[in-house]
Amino acid sequence: MRRLIIALTAGLALTASAPVMAAPSQPTSAGLASATTPFTARFTVNKAGLALGDTRFSLRAADAPHCFIYRGQANPNAFVKLFLGDIDESSRFCLVDGRVRPMRFSHAEDGEPRKSYTLVFDWSAGKIRYTDKAGRKRVFDTRPGVQDPLSLQIAARAWVAGLARPARADKSFPLADDDGIKMFALTTAPAGTVKTAGRSYDTQKVSRTDSADHTLELWLAPAARYIPVKVTTGKDGKVFTMSADRITVDN
Repeated sequence: MRRLIIALTAGLALTASAPVMAAPSQPTSAGLASATTPFTARFTVNKAGLALGDTRFSLRAADAPHCFIYRGQANPNAFVKLFLGDIDESSRFCLVDGRVRPMRFSHAEDGEPRKSYTLVFDWSAGKIRYTDKAGRKRVFDTRPGVQDPLSLQIAARAWVAGLARPARADKSFPLADDDGIKMFALTTAPAGTVKTAGRSYDTQKVSRTDSADHTLELWLAPAARYIPVKVTTGKDGKVFTMSADRITVDN
């Protein structure tokens, strides 16, 4: 369940008439506006029909202009808590020159100091500074467009929201995490209707393409500011599913 929050850092095949489009070099203003609209959402998590708990996400404006705080919390149920504690992640990011720019990311796991860490993005020095609660420190070089595990979700939603529909497109994002920087490749295509606990949504599917053993699929809902309404992620044949049961978008 640890990496489920990162997943909500998206397939159905296209019809022959759907155009193939190159991803824009940076998100459109409309795409950024959609992806940075404040919201709260709750998802139920299950594996093979077994309930594991819930995850909650919230996006709100920060004190500084054009800056935001995006938070994700995983709350395992009583059985899962025998093996895994609560997880809390937070990203502070800003919109700079029409792009999502992460400033600080934190990941905290109950009882796991070596897995609880922060990333501080020092853009003036071109460095990303990693520190965990066990006292370990590392420094990575920044890259253009690099994201943290949560700001990646915002950047990906802004990218998809800026595409003309229906469309097929591919884009890679540099992702900074506890083990350095790697490329995170995505492809998107129109998908069908997804029914949630609250309503049904027309969706655009986003899938990860850079890893054969780690699958990721997200169904984004244009009617809900491209917030995911369903997510599946898997590794070594173990598949977890997150389904939205409540989404509240600030208008």
